[in-house]
Amino acid sequence: MAKKGIFFLAFALSAFLAASQDSRGGLIEGDGWAFLVSAPEGWVWDGTTLRLHGIRGLFYKAGTSYSASALHIYISPTVKKPGEPASLAQFISDDETSFMKTAPGIFEKDLPPYQAGPGYEYLLKDFDDSNANFYQTIGYYEGEAAYFIFVLSCRSPAEREAERPAFLELLDSFTYVKKEKP
Repeated sequence: MAKKGIFFLAFALSAFLAASQDSRGGLIEGDGWAFLVSAPEGWVWDGTTLRLHGIRGLFYKAGTSYSASALHIYISPTVKKPGEPASLAQFISDDETSFMKTAPGIFEKDLPPYQAGPGYEYLLKDFDDSNANFYQTIGYYEGEAAYFIFVLSCRSPAEREAERPAFLELLDSFTYVKKEKP
């Protein structure tokens, strides 16, 4: 009976992981970090298009495909290194400094933090570049082994406001998974 129970548990777990690795999301792993995530309603997960850029959490509207100039959401993990940066606040500051160098004149606005369940608080900011018609909402989260940047990228403030519920739905689905480094 014990062998059947172990076999069934292993089968059930592999079936769950296979089913969860569809266009809706799944388990996404990297060096020392992992997370579970689901695409917002009406969106699909693309784990390959930007993989070479370190992004395996790319989402766009069902029936469309990825374009750098079109509506999309992505998750960008950054592995923590001892002592740099020492906190989420420092990571955000470093990220903003880098971002501002590539897009001078961009307008930044702090938003209220978003609570997505016990232990999941996201620091949110809007970034507007009206010269380039480039509007983003960015959420920051600190996991044990990595920092995570969540980006909603749009072409207008109206589109961003219309898609903010989908962005928050994605944040609600995010579950950090503790993973031992190899």
